[in-house]
Amino acid sequence: MNIDFGAKFKKCRKDKGLSIAMLAEKAGVSPGMISQIERNTTVPSIYVFWKLCNALGESVASFFEEDKQKNKVTLVRAGEHRTVSGAGNEYALLTPDPDRRIEMYKVVFHRQPDQKPVLASHEGAECGYIISGTLRVITEEKEYVLRPGDSIYFESTILHYLQNAGDEEECVAVWGEVPFTW
Repeated sequence: MNIDFGAKFKKCRKDKGLSIAMLAEKAGVSPGMISQIERNTTVPSIYVFWKLCNALGESVASFFEEDKQKNKVTLVRAGEHRTVSGAGNEYALLTPDPDRRIEMYKVVFHRQPDQKPVLASHEGAECGYIISGTLRVITEEKEYVLRPGDSIYFESTILHYLQNAGDEEECVAVWGEVPFTW
């Protein structure tokens, strides 16, 4: 694996609209150090490397990944979405590429009046928008009832459970989640 750190740093800095001086000030390193890194005449210490990554808003790991072409647009036509069923619900993945920063899917929550809520948690965050039906979002702190047009955001690290709470057989929602889990 041959990675040109200098070129990657320079491209990242320019993509973010930062001059060498601006990045140097933001990271707390000298402009000369950044210039040397970009020209591949020096290799930064781990600490300097970490400071530069933080100032750029990038992970350290991103500079070790080999460059690969990433589609800037992914289109999935109706009827071609990857679907999964689980816990009595249907999930249609709207963002099929795991290299994306967010996972979006359409969820059909089927009515299951006899099912007892089992709260769970995981890393990340979730956001949902109700298209039709009624959804109950139960958290360790409170219960929320959402209707068409309502939306909710919560940190997935809190215990939570989602359930169709209406008289309709289906509650349909568009849901977003990070990190990508499918």
